[in-house]
Order: sequence, then C-alpha cells, then structure tokens
Amino acid sequence: MTSAAQSLQQMPYPPTLNILLGNLLQMRKERIQFFLQRKKDIGDIYQIKIPGRKLVVLTDPEWIKYVLVDNNKNYTKSFAYDSIRLFLGNGLLTSEGEFWKRQRRLAQPAFHKEKLQLMFHNMVEQTSHSIDRLSAYADSNQPVNLSKELYKLTLDIVNSTLFYNEVNTTTDTIYKLVSEGSEFITQRIDNPFHLPAWIPTPRNVQEQKVLHSMDDVFFSIIDRRRKQQEEHHDLLSMLMEAVDEETGEGMDKRQLRDEILTIFVAGHETTQIALGWTFYLLTQHPDKLAILQQEIEEQLKGELPTPVSIRGMHYLKQVVDESMRLYPPAWVVGRRTIEKDIIKGYEIPPQVNIVMPIYAVHHDANIWEDPEAFIPERFATENLKEKHKYAYFPFGGGPRLCIGNNFALQEMQVALAMLLQRYRIEVTPDFVPELDPLVTLRPKYPIYAKVWKRN
Repeated sequence: MTSAAQSLQQMPYPPTLNILLGNLLQMRKERIQFFLQRKKDIGDIYQIKIPGRKLVVLTDPEWIKYVLVDNNKNYTKSFAYDSIRLFLGNGLLTSEGEFWKRQRRLAQPAFHKEKLQLMFHNMVEQTSHSIDRLSAYADSNQPVNLSKELYKLTLDIVNSTLFYNEVNTTTDTIYKLVSEGSEFITQRIDNPFHLPAWIPTPRNVQEQKVLHSMDDVFFSIIDRRRKQQEEHHDLLSMLMEAVDEETGEGMDKRQLRDEILTIFVAGHETTQIALGWTFYLLTQHPDKLAILQQEIEEQLKGELPTPVSIRGMHYLKQVVDESMRLYPPAWVVGRRTIEKDIIKGYEIPPQVNIVMPIYAVHHDANIWEDPEAFIPERFATENLKEKHKYAYFPFGGGPRLCIGNNFALQEMQVALAMLLQRYRIEVTPDFVPELDPLVTLRPKYPIYAKVWKRN
C-alpha cells in the first residue's frame, strides 16, 4: 500500500438521520433515488453507514471495471448474495471459487453460439404461440395483462430450449413462488437484523413454506427426468450426466435443484421485465416505434425471422440496449473484498462490500447526454466509440458475466420482432411506470396493453 492512499474512515458518506441505524432507513425508503441523489451530492465513491455491514458505493466505470475485471480475483459476491443464496441455493449466480468454476464449465456449452442457433427455432415457435394467445384480445377494447403474457412467453422459451418442456404444468406456480421469493430476499437485504430460521416468526414460517414449495416443484422435475428412457440434448440432461473429473461423482439432487432453479429465475424473469419496459417505452415514443416497425417490415418481408435477418436489424438491437440502459433488469451488482485493496485513492479493508448501482451509472449525466430520454440511436456503433465499456453493463462483467447474456438478447430481439410484425401493441395510458426495485427492477404495477392486428 502506498502512503498516499486515504483510509476508509476518510471516505465521505451521506448525512445519517439515525444514530443507531445510520443510512438504513433512507435506503429502504428511497432505494434507487438514494443512489441517484448521493451521486449528485457526493460523487463516484462514498460509504454508507449501516449497522453490521461495511458498504462502499462505486459508480465510476473505470473503477467498476477494476473490481469486476482487472482485480476480480480479490473479490467475492457481496452480502446481498447471502440472502439470494437462501432461496436459489448454491447455483451459478451465488456459488464461489472452484465449485463455481466447475459448475460454469458444465453449463457453458449449453450457451455456445452453435447452441443458440439451435435454440432459435424454439424461440420462434414459442413466440408464435404467444401471438396466437394475443389474437383473443386483438381489435377489441379488452386490454391484455402484458406482464403476465411476457412472463409466460419467456418461461416457455427457457422451458422448451433448456429443459425440454419439463414445467409446462407449473408456470403459474413458479410465477407465484418467484414473486414471493423476491420479496423475501429484498426484505433480508434491507434488514441487517435477522432472527434464526428456526424461530417460528410469521416471516420465517412463510419463507420456509416458499422454500419447501420450490423444492417440491424442482425436485419433481429432476425425478421425472430420471424416470424417462428417451434421450434429451438439453441443459438439464447435461447437468444430470456431468461427472467431476477428480472424484467421478455427479451432482446430487440438491445441486441439480440449485442450478436449474437459478437458470429458470435468471433466465426468464429478467427478460420478461426488459420486454415489458421496452413496450412501455415504444408506446411513449411512437416516432421510435415507427422506425423499428419499418426495419422489421424491410428485413422480414412478412416471413418468420431467421438468425441472419435478426442480426440485420441494427435498430432493433439499439432499442433493446437503450431500454436496458433506462431500466436495467438487474439494477445493482455487488462484490466483497478478500484482501485489502485501493479503489480511487482509498484503502479498502477486507470484507468490505462494494455496491455498484448499474441504474445510477446508466443515468449519469456526465456519461450520457440527456440520460432520462429514450434515444436508441445512442447505441449506434459510431456513437459508442467514445463511451467507456462499463458505462453500460446490464449483464455485469468480468468472469462472472451473465452466462445467458447472448441467449437473453436473442430472445428479446426475436420476441419484439415477431410481436410487432403481427400487432400494434400500446401500453394503456393509465399505467404508472413506478419502479419496484427488488432483486430485479420490476414495475410496481402490472403492464396492461391494447392489441391491434397489423395488415
């Protein structure tokens, strides 16, 4: 360490309104607004006073790159993932070290580009089913619950592409369990004081009930697959057949449950949320929708999309990127120091949580001109040349970059292109775009939309 580095105690922090709780109540009440306002008041690095936790907030893209990429070996997942682990188990999102490396190696082949080409047909097929379901609402005054329809679509895509339709009968159950689990995770992240799980408080009892229900759903998926004789070339089979090179052992049922639950949740909820916000933004900006609509018509010419035609839709990709800049589904990422480090001139001790609010970086006026505006053109190649790579990072970064990022991007582009090819979809004017920043950046209220058939 150099003598020039300042200590953590010298790092600025927001005024604390409560001697015992520090900034905890402010963060609970303001959530995203807390990070936006502190960035304006303090800058790119500051600490937060919360009892029992050491937290440093970082919004400088160059230093975010340092934590996620350049010196990533000195960081593990932050305290928030301890709460996520309670529900998702020790899957790819939450595991660490050699165990994570092994699991990542086992799952990675399912997301290779060659596999994505094979998955493309399933994405088109499932979106065609969604188009059929929406026909019941087309050209009528009856609005459709777009949030729920997009949830079913993205779940069906993950189900059919990665798990060979093992959860066709449990879509609604999974939706309910994931929603309840997200609320419990957020409550645990917000509250540093937890009574042990064995104490039968109402919240503990309900948490255990949700956990047992999750186990029932996903253990039954594993049991059904083990009883089947036919061969499936999907992610579930790959995980079930995987063998550790050193021990010769495969995954037990608990490990399998953790992996498939993680991929189900991470693989469809974030995509559904991103699609919902995209339809809202396009409704608010009919001029941008018109440009996208023209591109879809010119590229598809009334036919189903292909990997080649989707890659040719540059404005479609820009719309998706700009939507995830304004409403990043995973709105915050965190790491925890293993050894002491220096970040932006401050000496950071071990076991300090580094919180990197993606939303605040994506809305930084010093990085993005008119950051609250929906301008897909800002993601044109020529306009990105001057931007730092970590000015925009909706899928995280470094070795822990989301394993399904290319899967999600392809899925969103296919769904948008096909739905807009067949329908004019407008979010109803009474929708209030209030944020509900739990584990993901959900809208607080369901998105309803009117649907009209296109000629």
